[in-house]
Amino acid sequence: FLPTKENKRQKELNRKVISLLNNIIEKREKEMQLGIAKNDDLLGILLESNKSHREHGDKGMTRKEVIEECKLFYFAGQETTSVLLTWTMVLLSMYPSWQMHAREEVLQVCGKNIPSFDSLSHLKT
Repeated sequence: FLPTKENKRQKELNRKVISLLNNIIEKREKEMQLGIAKNDDLLGILLESNKSHREHGDKGMTRKEVIEECKLFYFAGQETTSVLLTWTMVLLSMYPSWQMHAREEVLQVCGKNIPSFDSLSHLKT
């Protein structure tokens, strides 16, 4: 609560995150009204569900609650991903034969190119 340098920085970052999410949500809601939105991601499903609740007389989630849900999934997902990648590196360093097998598979699928999102689905190991 004290206006220290760190607390001021945290509040500013929080304001930026909220502003970015507000813009994303507003854009998606406009797309939904025009019927051009793809509701195949978490935000689309959340907003569609919220819209459905309101049409049936339920209160639904407030904008602030939607933003908090987005922040929760983003930051929790980021931490989960970093832990997964760290453990993957640890395990591959402990088992060089699997490391070699995985490296060969990446080279076979991607060649000398940087792996793309599409090529990742072709990796089995």
